Amino acid sequence: MKNKESAFLRLIDKQRLLGNFIKLLKIKSPSKYEKDIINYISKILEELEISIKVDSAGIKFGSNTGNLTGYLKGDLKDRLPLFLGAHVDTVCLNGDIVPAVKNGRIVNEDKNCILGGDDKVAIAAILEALSVIKEKKISTGDIYLIFTIAEEVAVLGARYLNLKDIKAKYGFFFDGEGDIGTIFNEAPYHNNFRITIKGRAAHSGIEPEKGVNSIKAAADAIAALNPGRVDSATTYNIGLISGGSAINIVPEKTNVTAEARSLSLEKLDKISDHIKGTFNAAALNCRAKADIKIEREYDGFKIDENEISMQIAKKALINMGIRPKIVSTGGGSDINIFNAKGKMAVNLSAGMENVHTNKEYVKVRQLERLTALILEICTLDVRK
Repeated sequence: MKNKESAFLRLIDKQRLLGNFIKLLKIKSPSKYEKDIINYISKILEELEISIKVDSAGIKFGSNTGNLTGYLKGDLKDRLPLFLGAHVDTVCLNGDIVPAVKNGRIVNEDKNCILGGDDKVAIAAILEALSVIKEKKISTGDIYLIFTIAEEVAVLGARYLNLKDIKAKYGFFFDGEGDIGTIFNEAPYHNNFRITIKGRAAHSGIEPEKGVNSIKAAADAIAALNPGRVDSATTYNIGLISGGSAINIVPEKTNVTAEARSLSLEKLDKISDHIKGTFNAAALNCRAKADIKIEREYDGFKIDENEISMQIAKKALINMGIRPKIVSTGGGSDINIFNAKGKMAVNLSAGMENVHTNKEYVKVRQLERLTALILEICTLDVRK
C-alpha cells in the first residue's frame, strides 16, 4: 500500500488536541464516578453548539451521573447518518494521574497508577474532530455521539442506554488497543457464574467429623477444571474465591465467581454446562450443596466484511494509507450491547497500549491519526 497520510492531519490543531487529552486524563473518572468528566465533555459540546442530553441511567446502578449523547445536524441530507462513541470511565486508580510527554508517548509519571487513556484517547479525538468540522465548515451527514459511563463494570452504561434518539444504525467505537488500523468485527458471548458452596459448620478441633468443608468442595471442583484457553474461540476463568469465618471453624460457606467467553454460543453453552456440572459433582462428593447462578453479561456479535460499517472503516483507513487489519477479540465492549439492540457497530484500535496497567501509554502520533481517522469516517460519501 502506498505510503500516504490523511489530508485531515493538516487541519487538526495538534497542540489543542494534546492539551485537551491531558486535561481529560487529569479528571479522575473511575466507574460510577464520572460526573466531572461528563460535565467537562458537555461544556465543550455546548461551546460547539452541539445538542446534548445526559440520561438517568446511572441511577439504576449507583453512578453519580448518566450517559451523555449528542447530535450534530449535518448539511448533506443524502448522506448516511453515523454514530461515534467512547466510554468515559476508567478502571480503579491506585494513585494520581500525572501526564507527561516523553519520547513521543503520553505516560503517567506516577508509576503506581494507570494513565486512563482507555478510553479518553477516543474522547479527545472525537472532540477535536468535531471542532475541526465546525471551524472548517466541513460538510457531513448527521452525526450522533455516545459517551457511556460504567463500561468497565459489566458495560452497565450501554446496557441501560435508551437508543431511541440515536437515529443512525451504523456506528464506530474507538476502544481497542494498538496502533490505528485494526478493526474488531467479532466479539464473544460472555457468561458470569456466582457459585455458593454450602457445607456445615463445626468446631475444627473438637468435632470436625460433624462438619462439611465448603472450601474443600470448591477446591476439588477447581482442581478438576482447567481454566484458561479452551480453544481459539473459548476461554474461562475462576476469578474470586472467599469462604470460611474463622480458623477453628469448618467453613460452612464458600463463594466462587467465574466467567466464560466464546465467539460461539454453542461452545459457551457447552463450557458453562461443564463448569456447572463439575461444581455440582464436587459438592455432592463432599456432602455439600452447590447453588449456581449463571448470568449472560452480554451477547456476542460478528459483523460481515461486506456490511456498511465495515466498508466505511476499511475505506477510511485505506484513505490514510493504512492497510486494515480485521480481527476478532476475546474482550467485550459497549458495542456488544448496541449490536444486540439492533445497531451495527465495529470497534477500532485507538492507539492505547498496556491498558489497565501502570505501564499504560499512548503515542502522540497515534492520537493524531485517530482524530484523522474519525474525520475520514465522518466525511466519506456514503449515501442513504
